[in-house]
Amino acid sequence: MAHDILRAYQDKEGLHVVIVGAGLGGLACALECRRGNPSLEVTVLERSPEILPIGAGIQLPPNATRVMRHFGLLEKLKEVGAVTMQRHTLRRYSDGEVIVEKPLGERVREIYGAEWLAEYQNLLLEEAQNAGARILKNAEVIGVDTNFDGDCGNCTVLLKDGRNIRADVVIGADGLWSRLREFIVGKQSPPSETGDLAYRGTFSREQLALFQEERIIELVEASNIQVWMGPGKHVVFYPVRNKTEYNLVLLCPDNLPNGTRTMQGSLDEMADNFKGWDPA
Repeated sequence: MAHDILRAYQDKEGLHVVIVGAGLGGLACALECRRGNPSLEVTVLERSPEILPIGAGIQLPPNATRVMRHFGLLEKLKEVGAVTMQRHTLRRYSDGEVIVEKPLGERVREIYGAEWLAEYQNLLLEEAQNAGARILKNAEVIGVDTNFDGDCGNCTVLLKDGRNIRADVVIGADGLWSRLREFIVGKQSPPSETGDLAYRGTFSREQLALFQEERIIELVEASNIQVWMGPGKHVVFYPVRNKTEYNLVLLCPDNLPNGTRTMQGSLDEMADNFKGWDPA
Protein backbone atom coordinates (compact mmCIF):
# COMPACT_ATOMS: atom_id res chain seq x y z
CA MET A 1 0.00 0.00 0.00
CA ALA A 2 2.70 2.51 0.96
CA HIS A 3 4.67 1.73 -2.22
CA ASP A 4 1.55 2.40 -4.32
CA ILE A 5 1.06 5.76 -2.61
CA LEU A 6 4.68 6.72 -3.14
CA ARG A 7 4.52 5.84 -6.84
CA ALA A 8 1.27 7.74 -7.34
CA TYR A 9 2.46 10.86 -5.56
CA GLN A 10 6.23 10.69 -5.92
CA ASP A 11 6.36 14.12 -7.60
CA LYS A 12 3.90 15.73 -5.18
CA GLU A 13 4.99 17.76 -2.20
CA GLY A 14 3.11 18.80 0.89
CA LEU A 15 0.42 16.14 0.58
CA HIS A 16 -1.29 14.94 3.73
CA VAL A 17 -1.65 11.17 4.19
CA VAL A 18 -4.03 10.10 6.97
CA ILE A 19 -3.79 6.49 8.16
CA VAL A 20 -6.65 5.16 10.29
CA GLY A 21 -5.34 2.61 12.79
CA ALA A 22 -2.04 2.40 14.69
CA GLY A 23 -1.58 -1.36 14.46
CA LEU A 24 1.41 -3.00 12.81
CA GLY A 25 0.06 -2.36 9.29
CA GLY A 26 -0.78 1.29 9.90
CA LEU A 27 2.54 2.05 11.58
CA ALA A 28 4.54 0.25 8.88
CA CYS A 29 2.67 2.23 6.22
CA ALA A 30 3.37 5.50 8.06
CA LEU A 31 7.05 4.68 8.35
CA GLU A 32 7.38 3.78 4.66
CA CYS A 33 5.53 6.93 3.55
CA ARG A 34 7.82 9.19 5.57
CA ARG A 35 10.99 7.39 4.52
CA GLY A 36 10.01 7.16 0.86
CA ASN A 37 8.92 10.80 0.54
CA PRO A 38 9.83 12.99 3.52
CA SER A 39 7.72 15.83 2.11
CA LEU A 40 4.56 13.85 2.84
CA GLU A 41 2.75 14.89 6.00
CA VAL A 42 1.63 11.66 7.69
CA THR A 43 -0.95 11.44 10.48
CA VAL A 44 -1.99 8.18 12.14
CA LEU A 45 -5.36 8.17 13.91
CA GLU A 46 -5.82 5.68 16.76
CA ARG A 47 -9.16 5.39 18.55
CA SER A 48 -7.67 4.06 21.81
CA PRO A 49 -6.32 6.40 24.50
CA GLU A 50 -3.11 4.36 24.65
CA ILE A 51 -1.36 2.14 22.13
CA LEU A 52 -0.94 -1.13 23.98
CA PRO A 53 0.23 -4.59 22.77
CA ILE A 54 -3.24 -6.20 22.89
CA GLY A 55 -2.10 -8.81 20.36
CA ALA A 56 0.33 -10.25 22.88
CA GLY A 57 3.24 -12.27 21.55
CA ILE A 58 2.83 -11.32 17.89
CA GLN A 59 4.93 -13.54 15.63
CA LEU A 60 6.84 -12.37 12.56
CA PRO A 61 7.06 -15.08 9.87
CA PRO A 62 9.79 -14.65 7.21
CA ASN A 63 7.71 -12.37 4.93
CA ALA A 64 7.17 -9.91 7.78
CA THR A 65 10.80 -10.23 8.89
CA ARG A 66 11.90 -9.16 5.40
CA VAL A 67 9.81 -6.00 5.80
CA MET A 68 11.59 -5.23 9.07
CA ARG A 69 14.92 -5.79 7.34
CA HIS A 70 13.81 -3.39 4.56
CA PHE A 71 13.21 -0.78 7.27
CA GLY A 72 16.66 -1.49 8.71
CA LEU A 73 15.09 -2.57 11.99
CA LEU A 74 15.95 -6.26 12.16
CA GLU A 75 18.85 -5.87 14.57
CA LYS A 76 16.94 -3.35 16.68
CA LEU A 77 14.10 -5.84 16.87
CA LYS A 78 16.45 -8.44 18.31
CA GLU A 79 17.99 -5.92 20.69
CA VAL A 80 14.62 -5.17 22.26
CA GLY A 81 13.88 -8.84 22.79
CA ALA A 82 12.66 -10.57 19.63
CA VAL A 83 13.40 -14.29 19.81
CA THR A 84 14.49 -16.29 16.75
CA MET A 85 12.32 -19.40 16.63
CA GLN A 86 14.47 -22.52 16.16
CA ARG A 87 11.84 -25.25 15.75
CA HIS A 88 8.13 -25.78 15.24
CA THR A 89 7.08 -28.69 17.45
CA LEU A 90 3.71 -30.48 17.15
CA ARG A 91 2.74 -32.57 20.17
CA ARG A 92 -0.02 -35.05 20.98
CA TYR A 93 -2.61 -33.35 23.17
CA SER A 94 -3.00 -36.13 25.73
CA ASP A 95 0.61 -36.75 26.76
CA GLY A 96 2.76 -34.13 24.99
CA GLU A 97 4.59 -36.72 22.87
CA VAL A 98 6.25 -35.11 19.84
CA ILE A 99 4.40 -36.00 16.63
CA VAL A 100 6.60 -34.05 14.23
CA GLU A 101 9.21 -31.31 14.55
CA LYS A 102 10.25 -28.93 11.79
CA PRO A 103 13.45 -26.87 11.91
CA LEU A 104 13.11 -23.10 11.65
CA GLY A 105 16.09 -20.83 12.47
CA GLU A 106 18.81 -21.12 9.84
CA ARG A 107 16.75 -23.54 7.74
CA VAL A 108 13.95 -20.99 7.30
CA ARG A 109 16.50 -18.28 6.53
CA GLU A 110 17.97 -20.45 3.76
CA ILE A 111 14.58 -21.16 2.18
CA TYR A 112 12.78 -17.83 2.60
CA GLY A 113 15.66 -15.39 2.96
CA ALA A 114 14.59 -14.33 6.46
CA GLU A 115 14.07 -15.89 9.86
CA TRP A 116 10.97 -16.45 11.98
CA LEU A 117 10.74 -14.13 14.99
CA ALA A 118 8.46 -13.60 17.95
CA GLU A 119 8.24 -10.00 19.15
CA TYR A 120 6.33 -8.05 21.75
CA GLN A 121 7.17 -4.34 21.81
CA ASN A 122 6.50 -0.91 20.30
CA LEU A 123 9.46 -0.61 17.95
CA LEU A 124 7.35 0.32 14.90
CA LEU A 125 5.53 3.00 16.87
CA GLU A 126 8.81 4.58 17.98
CA GLU A 127 10.32 4.42 14.50
CA ALA A 128 7.25 5.93 12.82
CA GLN A 129 7.32 8.83 15.28
CA ASN A 130 11.07 9.27 14.82
CA ALA A 131 10.52 9.41 11.06
CA GLY A 132 8.13 12.33 11.53
CA ALA A 133 4.70 10.67 11.52
CA ARG A 134 2.18 12.29 13.85
CA ILE A 135 0.23 9.87 16.06
CA LEU A 136 -3.15 11.06 17.36
CA LYS A 137 -4.74 8.94 20.11
CA ASN A 138 -8.36 9.16 21.24
CA ALA A 139 -9.17 9.80 17.59
CA GLU A 140 -12.15 7.62 16.66
CA VAL A 141 -13.15 7.95 13.00
CA ILE A 142 -16.89 7.99 12.24
CA GLY A 143 -16.78 8.86 8.53
CA VAL A 144 -14.97 10.33 5.55
CA ASP A 145 -16.25 13.05 3.22
CA THR A 146 -14.70 12.98 -0.26
CA ASN A 147 -14.53 15.66 -2.93
CA PHE A 148 -12.18 14.40 -5.62
CA ASP A 149 -10.40 17.05 -7.67
CA GLY A 150 -8.29 15.88 -10.60
CA ASP A 151 -5.68 13.30 -9.66
CA CYS A 152 -5.52 14.29 -6.02
CA GLY A 153 -8.15 13.48 -3.43
CA ASN A 154 -9.62 16.17 -1.23
CA CYS A 155 -11.00 14.32 1.78
CA THR A 156 -12.16 15.21 5.26
CA VAL A 157 -11.88 12.61 8.00
CA LEU A 158 -14.61 13.05 10.62
CA LEU A 159 -13.84 12.21 14.24
CA LYS A 160 -16.29 11.31 16.98
CA ASP A 161 -15.20 14.25 19.14
CA GLY A 162 -16.16 16.72 16.39
CA ARG A 163 -12.73 17.32 14.90
CA ASN A 164 -12.34 17.28 11.12
CA ILE A 165 -8.99 16.43 9.51
CA ARG A 166 -8.32 17.27 5.86
CA ALA A 167 -6.41 14.68 3.86
CA ASP A 168 -5.23 14.09 0.32
CA VAL A 169 -4.98 10.33 0.89
CA VAL A 170 -6.87 8.25 3.47
CA ILE A 171 -5.72 4.70 4.26
CA GLY A 172 -7.79 2.24 6.27
CA ALA A 173 -5.63 0.13 8.59
CA ASP A 174 -8.15 -0.15 11.40
CA GLY A 175 -8.21 -3.90 11.63
CA LEU A 176 -10.85 -6.57 11.95
CA TRP A 177 -13.72 -4.23 12.86
CA SER A 178 -12.76 -1.60 10.28
CA ARG A 179 -14.97 1.49 9.93
CA LEU A 180 -13.09 2.47 6.78
CA ARG A 181 -14.01 -0.82 5.12
CA GLU A 182 -17.68 -0.08 5.76
CA PHE A 183 -17.24 3.37 4.23
CA ILE A 184 -15.62 1.92 1.09
CA VAL A 185 -18.15 -0.88 0.49
CA GLY A 186 -21.08 1.33 1.47
CA LYS A 187 -22.61 -1.04 4.01
CA GLN A 188 -21.89 -2.74 7.31
CA SER A 189 -19.06 -5.22 6.93
CA PRO A 190 -18.52 -7.14 10.18
CA PRO A 191 -15.86 -9.86 10.29
CA SER A 192 -16.89 -13.47 9.73
CA GLU A 193 -17.00 -15.60 12.87
CA THR A 194 -14.33 -18.32 12.90
CA GLY A 195 -16.12 -20.48 15.45
CA ASP A 196 -13.09 -20.39 17.75
CA LEU A 197 -12.27 -18.58 20.97
CA ALA A 198 -8.84 -18.14 22.53
CA TYR A 199 -7.73 -18.02 26.13
CA ARG A 200 -4.57 -15.91 26.21
CA GLY A 201 -1.95 -15.34 28.87
CA THR A 202 1.65 -14.24 29.28
CA PHE A 203 3.91 -15.56 32.03
CA SER A 204 7.32 -14.47 33.28
CA ARG A 205 10.21 -16.91 33.37
CA GLU A 206 10.21 -16.55 37.16
CA GLN A 207 6.55 -17.56 37.41
CA LEU A 208 7.12 -20.71 35.38
CA ALA A 209 10.24 -21.60 37.39
CA LEU A 210 8.09 -21.81 40.53
CA PHE A 211 6.55 -25.06 39.23
CA GLN A 212 9.97 -26.73 39.60
CA GLU A 213 9.01 -29.35 37.01
CA GLU A 214 11.55 -30.72 34.55
CA ARG A 215 9.17 -30.72 31.57
CA ILE A 216 8.24 -27.09 32.10
CA ILE A 217 11.92 -26.17 32.39
CA GLU A 218 12.57 -27.92 29.05
CA LEU A 219 9.75 -25.98 27.39
CA VAL A 220 11.06 -22.71 28.82
CA GLU A 221 14.64 -23.32 27.70
CA ALA A 222 13.70 -24.19 24.10
CA SER A 223 13.34 -21.40 21.50
CA ASN A 224 10.49 -23.31 19.87
CA ILE A 225 6.91 -22.77 18.84
CA GLN A 226 5.20 -25.57 20.78
CA VAL A 227 1.76 -26.71 19.59
CA TRP A 228 -0.41 -29.37 21.25
CA MET A 229 -2.97 -30.69 18.73
CA GLY A 230 -6.24 -32.24 19.87
CA PRO A 231 -9.79 -32.88 18.62
CA GLY A 232 -11.21 -29.46 17.69
CA LYS A 233 -8.71 -27.69 19.94
CA HIS A 234 -5.06 -26.73 20.11
CA VAL A 235 -2.60 -24.95 22.42
CA VAL A 236 0.35 -22.74 21.42
CA PHE A 237 3.31 -21.77 23.62
CA TYR A 238 6.44 -19.79 22.72
CA PRO A 239 8.97 -17.30 24.20
CA VAL A 240 9.07 -13.52 23.72
CA ARG A 241 11.24 -10.68 25.08
CA ASN A 242 14.56 -12.51 25.09
CA LYS A 243 12.88 -15.51 26.73
CA THR A 244 11.98 -13.54 29.84
CA GLU A 245 8.26 -13.91 29.07
CA TYR A 246 6.19 -16.66 27.45
CA ASN A 247 2.96 -16.48 25.50
CA LEU A 248 0.27 -19.15 25.94
CA VAL A 249 -2.84 -19.41 23.75
CA LEU A 250 -5.51 -22.11 24.17
CA LEU A 251 -8.05 -22.35 21.33
CA CYS A 252 -11.37 -24.19 21.46
CA PRO A 253 -14.86 -23.96 19.90
CA ASP A 254 -16.60 -20.64 20.52
CA ASN A 255 -19.66 -20.59 22.77
CA LEU A 256 -19.92 -16.79 23.06
CA PRO A 257 -22.62 -14.57 21.50
CA ASN A 258 -21.89 -13.34 17.97
CA GLY A 259 -19.96 -10.09 17.92
CA THR A 260 -18.17 -10.68 21.23
CA ARG A 261 -14.63 -9.32 20.97
CA THR A 262 -13.02 -9.84 24.37
CA MET A 263 -14.21 -10.75 27.84
CA GLN A 264 -12.78 -11.87 31.17
CA GLY A 265 -11.92 -15.56 31.04
CA SER A 266 -12.81 -18.20 33.63
CA LEU A 267 -9.97 -20.43 34.84
CA ASP A 268 -12.44 -23.15 35.84
CA GLU A 269 -14.09 -23.10 32.42
CA MET A 270 -10.70 -23.18 30.69
CA ALA A 271 -9.55 -26.14 32.80
CA ASP A 272 -12.78 -27.98 32.04
CA ASN A 273 -12.37 -27.34 28.30
CA PHE A 274 -8.91 -28.92 28.35
CA LYS A 275 -9.54 -31.74 30.82
CA GLY A 276 -7.46 -34.80 29.92
CA TRP A 277 -4.77 -32.79 28.12
CA ASP A 278 -1.03 -32.97 28.76
CA PRO A 279 -0.64 -31.52 32.30
CA ALA A 280 2.59 -29.71 31.34
